[in-house]
Amino acid sequence: MATITKQSSPVRWLTDNQYESLPLPHRAIAWADSQVGVREKGRNRGRQVEEYQRVAGLGRGGGYAWCACFVTWCLIQAGAKWCALPKPGLCAAVRNWASWAEESERLRSTPKRGDLFFWLDSQGRGHIGFVLSTWKLGIIRTIEGNTDGEAGSREGDGVYKRTRTLRSFQKRHRYGFIDLSDLKCE
Repeated sequence: MATITKQSSPVRWLTDNQYESLPLPHRAIAWADSQVGVREKGRNRGRQVEEYQRVAGLGRGGGYAWCACFVTWCLIQAGAKWCALPKPGLCAAVRNWASWAEESERLRSTPKRGDLFFWLDSQGRGHIGFVLSTWKLGIIRTIEGNTDGEAGSREGDGVYKRTRTLRSFQKRHRYGFIDLSDLKCE
């Protein structure tokens, strides 16, 4: 079996040349898609889950909520540079992604493919993932880590594709979509 490197496509349906010509947010989605089916081995643990946590700056050992770690891992695998993202460690918390998006003027109210979605409750707990596609009537298809099938948990057991509605975000204390286009180091 071939080893996946940052220069090669992580998914079989995308050739290496097609992958390399994609914008970074779409390459990150390809990496996220390659992880659909990863499941925890224990609560917030497992070899691949702990790799997401390690890349995000949480070290080894697991046990941490990992949706934001998953997002970070996908972006790094796709070629994003740390200087263009929230700092290691800080990127493991959804509220830090939301603050980073506001400070870097990347926050938007309407989602598009390649964006991140996030929501926070009134206690600052939240969830984050990739916008895979948007459909009419406010339906959004996502790829998320640390969730479950269609039930909607923010503390699930794996990486799943989900269908969400814009209305479900609007019921949250705070929500938004983060534009990942043109990520550059400043």
